[in-house]
Amino acid sequence: MTPLAGLGRACVLAVVAAAVTAFALTRFGAPVHWAVLCALPAGGVALLVARLPRATDVVWSPPPAHVAGATTTQASALAGRLAEAAVDQDRFATRVQPRLRRLAEARLRQRHGIPDVHDPRAAGVLGPELHRLLTDPTAPLPEPAELVDLLEEL
Repeated sequence: MTPLAGLGRACVLAVVAAAVTAFALTRFGAPVHWAVLCALPAGGVALLVARLPRATDVVWSPPPAHVAGATTTQASALAGRLAEAAVDQDRFATRVQPRLRRLAEARLRQRHGIPDVHDPRAAGVLGPELHRLLTDPTAPLPEPAELVDLLEEL
């Protein structure tokens, strides 16, 4: 953003503001040295104000192509959590794995009548890789393609 005035104009404005302030103070009876001393801050404020960026600059940017809905927000949040979990095993164990486990348990209850992933029947239904991913606290986050395949099985 551009400032309200260039450096030269801002300096001229500051000097004029200081001179007017000093003149006004001397007209009201202040000694000259006090009038000059009090005029310096007025000149400094005028200089700062003249160098401020324009608050009324219009930013001409096109509107977004589509409005982001809740699904887009949730997908980006999930992508961020998965990216963090791929780097940090503790984040995977505390943030991603419990959510995947709840999803799997809901699916197991709906389709197979199995109450949770720790039921012995769950390992047979889920498969060994997915069951380990959901139950083993040391299980690493698989590669994205492999994770998609495991979630497809679910």
